Amino acid sequence: MKKINKIRSILFFAACLLMGCEDGFDTGLDLQPTGAVSEDIFWNDESDARLAVNAIYNELDNTQMVIELDGITDIGFRSASNVPTFNDVRLGEIDPSNGTITNIWNRYYRGIRKANDAILNIGLLEDGDAEELARLEAEARFLRAYYYTQLTSLWGDVPLILEPLEINDQRPANDKAEIVDFIIEELDDIINANALPLSYSEGNIGRATHGAALTLKARVALRNDMYDMVVDATTAVMDLGIYALYPHYGELFQFSGQNSQEVIFDRQYAVGGSTYNAFGYSAASIGGGSAVEPMHGLFEKYEYNGPVNPDNPFENIDPRWDFTAYYTGEPIGNSTFNSWPSSNTPDRISSTEFSTIYGYNLKKWIDYETYAANPDIGSINMILMRYADVLLMYAEAKIELGDIDASVYDAINQIRQRPTVEMPAITPGKSQEELREIVRNERAVELAFEGLRIYDINRWQIGEVKAGLLQGMYYINESSGEWEILDLGVQANFEERDYLWPIPQSEMDINDVLEQNTGY
Repeated sequence: MKKINKIRSILFFAACLLMGCEDGFDTGLDLQPTGAVSEDIFWNDESDARLAVNAIYNELDNTQMVIELDGITDIGFRSASNVPTFNDVRLGEIDPSNGTITNIWNRYYRGIRKANDAILNIGLLEDGDAEELARLEAEARFLRAYYYTQLTSLWGDVPLILEPLEINDQRPANDKAEIVDFIIEELDDIINANALPLSYSEGNIGRATHGAALTLKARVALRNDMYDMVVDATTAVMDLGIYALYPHYGELFQFSGQNSQEVIFDRQYAVGGSTYNAFGYSAASIGGGSAVEPMHGLFEKYEYNGPVNPDNPFENIDPRWDFTAYYTGEPIGNSTFNSWPSSNTPDRISSTEFSTIYGYNLKKWIDYETYAANPDIGSINMILMRYADVLLMYAEAKIELGDIDASVYDAINQIRQRPTVEMPAITPGKSQEELREIVRNERAVELAFEGLRIYDINRWQIGEVKAGLLQGMYYINESSGEWEILDLGVQANFEERDYLWPIPQSEMDINDVLEQNTGY
């Protein structure tokens, strides 16, 4: 058996060299996981399995798919100066040769390839702790299900590959419904077997848990209108009794909120391992590059908790706006943010290539006090699943089923009345349509720049909200003395085809049996 495993591993590593595996590994998830098991390891025991499963985590969604992804929707803008191909998606100019889209597709399939190899070889191991091997296999299956959830949500029909492929193998796309059924079956197996723990001790924090499997099941069900399943899965998460809303909304996305009781699953970072530029998405005055900007489309979704002041549109607004965006007059670092055309600061609109273009900068995910001395070692984990989303999925599913009761209002109001937010409660007696609009708006403001907006737009079939003139900040026009919305005359487009991304041209070129998505 060991000879067979050795041959299989050699073939795997040869493929790794051709397909670009990463180097380096750690036994926990506090550092960057491995991209491949070392050539000296031939699948002998659970330590080898652990290294291989760590490699699968390395393909998890990162800052690009959490922060940047909302920059290609109606609530944000992805600067053209850094990643023009993502900017093309924002403007409705996507095509199959788009390099950013191609890289995302490749990353998910790298994760699937690694998962398939791990699942196969863990099943062949003769030595090792059976309980740990079962858990590691469940982690690999969970991660594969996660990657297929993302692929089907963005591309629709894609190849369903469940075993290591020969180098010249070609696979046609499977129907999205078939893949969704597979995802749910996989997650049900993991959940019903209690194959994943509720939590982990230090050193393994960040691995998939029982709660993460339930939450992923709810997410894939919601994206495919399986509302009864959403209610059951989210209820099961709530009934675990281990998750709760973090008291401070702003600090949830800073160092102090890491691994809190609200976080269900995240992409882990750590100094000395995987890090990023902590301020790269934010304001020039703190060394940022304004790579992603909140837009007026987001601002107008925040409600007022008090009278609207015609002389100050930011007064009495939902505090979540203040925790999400920098706008003129806000403290930033050791100074005050000012992006108006008259500003003499680095934040003046379009004053440099690093300045905001539309007038707002991102505040969410920015922990100035922690990273001011060295922004290059940003290590705040990117939250992929959290409890507030569970509550909103539960409420939405119940609303769509017409099963509107006190629990729906309670789920929404827990979020609205979180300490530091404290918006007025939604009062009973609303119609299904009224509640539908409330929960949709709540998802936009609560989950802004967490990488979920595009999936909501697509499943609600409201793609037209991305079209039209791009609008930015509120500011006082010095010529007229009036408050205006910044409009630079840039037009975004949307077509029906844009509900799905094109299959990368590079993939079409090597896979003759794939068919391109309609419209591309």
